[in-house]
Amino acid sequence: CHDVDIIKKDSGSNACIDGCQAAAHVAYALSDIAFIYPITPSSPMGEMVDEWAAQGLINCFGQKLSVTEMQSEAGAAGALHGALKAGAFGTTFTASQGLLLMIPNMFKISGELLPCVMHVAARALAGQSLSIFGDHTDVMCCRSTGWAMLASESVEMVQHMALLSHLVTMERRVPVQHFFDGFRTSHEVNKVKLVDYETMKGFIDWEAVKKHHELAMNPRHPHMQGQSQGPDIFFQCVEAANPLYDGLADLFEAKAALLKEKTGHSYALYAYEGHPEATHVVVVMGSGAVTCGETAHFLVNEKAQKVGVLKVRLFRPWDAQRFLAALPSTVQRVCVLDRTKEPGSMGEPLFTDVAATLHLAGKAEIVCIGGRYGLGSKEFTPNMVLSIFENLFSDSPKPRFTVGINDDVTNLSLPVGEWLDVLPPGTTECMFYGLGSDGTVGANKS
Repeated sequence: CHDVDIIKKDSGSNACIDGCQAAAHVAYALSDIAFIYPITPSSPMGEMVDEWAAQGLINCFGQKLSVTEMQSEAGAAGALHGALKAGAFGTTFTASQGLLLMIPNMFKISGELLPCVMHVAARALAGQSLSIFGDHTDVMCCRSTGWAMLASESVEMVQHMALLSHLVTMERRVPVQHFFDGFRTSHEVNKVKLVDYETMKGFIDWEAVKKHHELAMNPRHPHMQGQSQGPDIFFQCVEAANPLYDGLADLFEAKAALLKEKTGHSYALYAYEGHPEATHVVVVMGSGAVTCGETAHFLVNEKAQKVGVLKVRLFRPWDAQRFLAALPSTVQRVCVLDRTKEPGSMGEPLFTDVAATLHLAGKAEIVCIGGRYGLGSKEFTPNMVLSIFENLFSDSPKPRFTVGINDDVTNLSLPVGEWLDVLPPGTTECMFYGLGSDGTVGANKS
């Protein structure tokens, strides 16, 4: 297996991989056990770890990953919960309705402080119709489960954020949901330098590993767990976990510093790019941040506009202090983009977090609006980002809008102009196309 040969190299190797393989590479290295069930577009992650285990690949714990395919995602989550209680480091991979079937066990896993990472290729939920394509509707259903939520924007970032997720959960015991956009990132092929197993092994807090093993349920050391609590103590026990979440962003940053030291890659949990004195800023999460960033750079360098983009990576726990620190002090207007829809709500999840943050910080002078984009993998292009900035600059910006569609029912959509080329001069682009099932996709990925 060519992949196994690459992974086994001690010094790390450059490899052309997709987002699913980037996540699977780390999950295999830092887990004892995986329970899987296929669902597009997360299926390749389970397929790969299963194949590597069959090939006899030895991970950072000196063993093959134990991989079991269950009868459903609900079964995978239940088995994962049991494995974690038995002292194993477990993982799973899922998306969309499969993720929803895991939610009951997600509450138990976080409530019992069990270290775990779930890698999600974020995908639309079936509502008025089925959609196998990407947006954030599924992961946003999990924001109250008590799991940390970390977003990746690119294939390379998937590998590094997956690594941070596993390291943080090992040490703090707060489970982490690491997600990236289905198809747009999960199936994008890019050149990435793999973090080798020896380097990953050097990151592991072996005392934390030992502690997790000692906390495992064991008939030789019986103790009571999972009791039913009454009104006299339930509330207190829920609040008792607060300190573990309050300092979680600090731990993510500490692990990111170790990553930078070993790989040279640096990641801020809330990363700003654009004009240093921007007055108009877009806030976004996921692969759309790349499009927004490239467009903002074009507008700054070519049009001398004071605009910027704030890229959110850590969504839960939300860190208002770090968000505000990343926001330029000169900002006058903020537009928050969500890749999900919550019918009947005051606003989508990222928008409401940002609006509440600005309000509680006493920044009432900053105008904050929100919009939806990219549902069901709807195209999100630079000219759409331009229309978002134009709306933000207008005398009366639409406070809530959609972009990328023509909404002739509720008239929420922004007008989108001609194609905007933000690529550097001399860039060559190629399009490969073919008929469905004729092998074009597989041939191009090879």
